[in-house]
Amino acid sequence: MRYYLLKNDFRPHAERARVIDNLSALRAQLDRDVPDKDAEQNLLLATWNIRDLGKPNRRGFGKRSKESHFYIAEVISRFDFVAVQEVNELAEWERILRILGPDWSYIATDETDRALGGNGERLTFAFDKRKVWFQNVAGEIVLPRGMLISKVEGLAKDEEGKEREILEGKQFHRTPFFASFQSGWLKFDICTVHIYYGSASGAKLQERVEEIGTVAKYLGKRADKALKEEKATLLLGDFNVVRPDHETMEALLTEGFKVPKALSAPTNIDRSKFYDQIAFKTKPEVIEYVEKQSQDPKKRNAGVFEIFESVYRDDQFDEFAEAAKKSPNGSKQATEADLRKYYLTWRTYQFSDHKPLWVRLDTNDADGYLARLKERTARLDVAAGP
Repeated sequence: MRYYLLKNDFRPHAERARVIDNLSALRAQLDRDVPDKDAEQNLLLATWNIRDLGKPNRRGFGKRSKESHFYIAEVISRFDFVAVQEVNELAEWERILRILGPDWSYIATDETDRALGGNGERLTFAFDKRKVWFQNVAGEIVLPRGMLISKVEGLAKDEEGKEREILEGKQFHRTPFFASFQSGWLKFDICTVHIYYGSASGAKLQERVEEIGTVAKYLGKRADKALKEEKATLLLGDFNVVRPDHETMEALLTEGFKVPKALSAPTNIDRSKFYDQIAFKTKPEVIEYVEKQSQDPKKRNAGVFEIFESVYRDDQFDEFAEAAKKSPNGSKQATEADLRKYYLTWRTYQFSDHKPLWVRLDTNDADGYLARLKERTARLDVAAGP
């Protein structure tokens, strides 16, 4: 983290002092709730939908402040790899990367077509180059004809007037992003999504369920094949899952993907939805996940980070009231009570309306490899005979 940027980015000194205090509180919370990064043993992998990052018009809630960039960077810095959804124009995202420093890099998709309901968003992978290496393979999932979403079969006349069978359907509203990486001994393909929301019920909800089920089905067979080749497949992002017992979650799990129990928690700010998920298939010696229930968060292997516990807290209204009021919508608040209520939404456009989810995966198979090599060597000695 390039904390020295604080010297030039925040004047007067009272503003800088507040940002430093907030960063210190956020760092202490991260120290408490997230395992330490290490050099060789584990990969700390996260997913985070950062609300309207880089979007020019945030529905009248104003631009993100410079200090918000520091808070976002601080959270990202505590992981080795982060899949980020809702990145729009890249200038703001690159300011955050500048704060993270030269050890960090990223790969992003192009903007999704707004006409398809993609809102001009990008899907992004950010990674600490000291721990994770891009394997030069990346692409977006394009569905084959038989897997199109909301398929409609029928007859249509061709140019010669003859009736022919047709199959019409949709690709994803926001195309899932797929890439290959390695960290230590762990080779992994990873796919991030921002699934279509649509509606809370009816046909648009069913289209959401179908998108989730389709990406799980598409990757399920690839994941099985990859495991045979000693490579893991991870599927993560914003699935707009309603709750663990809902058909949106069932669609994700039908192809054998598993979600850590520790992530069966609400991921939106009002604790009502389970939108974000991290799922994978496991196989000994390739990728294994051990559930660890502990009172000490640092000993767990998965978790959800509470972003408003240390920064933009409920009781910090007085510190941010002026900034909130200066936003386009803020100036319309008639009373202090209205502004206090507005602040609770405004802050989600500064930080996010989603919480980061993370898992810890073992990346050091040196002992296992040596044991397997010794076993194979012994078998060869027996086969060779005296």
